[in-house]
Amino acid sequence: MKKFGVILLAVMLIAGVTVFSTSCASNQAADAGTARAAAEVATPDPNFNYRVTGQFAGWGNLYEEEFMMENVARTDPRIASLSEALVDALYIYLYEYTPDVDNPAGWNVDYPGVDISVNGNFAVKFIRLKPDLDEFEDSGWDFDMWIPSTESGGMANLTPDTIYMPPDRPDEVAAAAGDGLGSVNGNPALIQGANTYYVVFAVMSDRSRAMGAIVK
Repeated sequence: MKKFGVILLAVMLIAGVTVFSTSCASNQAADAGTARAAAEVATPDPNFNYRVTGQFAGWGNLYEEEFMMENVARTDPRIASLSEALVDALYIYLYEYTPDVDNPAGWNVDYPGVDISVNGNFAVKFIRLKPDLDEFEDSGWDFDMWIPSTESGGMANLTPDTIYMPPDRPDEVAAAAGDGLGSVNGNPALIQGANTYYVVFAVMSDRSRAMGAIVK
């Protein structure tokens, strides 16, 4: 009788583990499905807003309407080439940008390790804005974080042929390496010359971030 009880307990434990595993897998699949469904329509991040910054934007880090990114759906024709890469994106933002080649910034973005040296007007970063709970800003939005940066970490590069993304590593590690690849605090740089770009920023279903740039 005792042996039967042990066998029954083992069977129940196995069944419980199976149910738990199936439930976890189902939840993960549901989360991925939710992300895909959300990406089919323009779904804004409910907690944050996003803008671009760089030399062209005076390195501004507060709300400025002309530099705010447009919330778009994965099905937006302007980003059709990234549709598959963004299949698990929760929120997607876009900014159309044409670097000014007639009025150079006076400095270059240099990554000698990959033979990249472009004018500072080709540098693009992102600012995450949070609701201004202290009501200091008329826009209702306040600075939260630079992206990429030591604080935010790096991002996935969806289009390495059109934008260079420095490695996700601290400044001191980059300096010690001396390989000319840059650090997470460096500037992503557009590398396809004098074109108009659709600059894309995305928050993925696992809360990681990604960026890309499509030549218009």
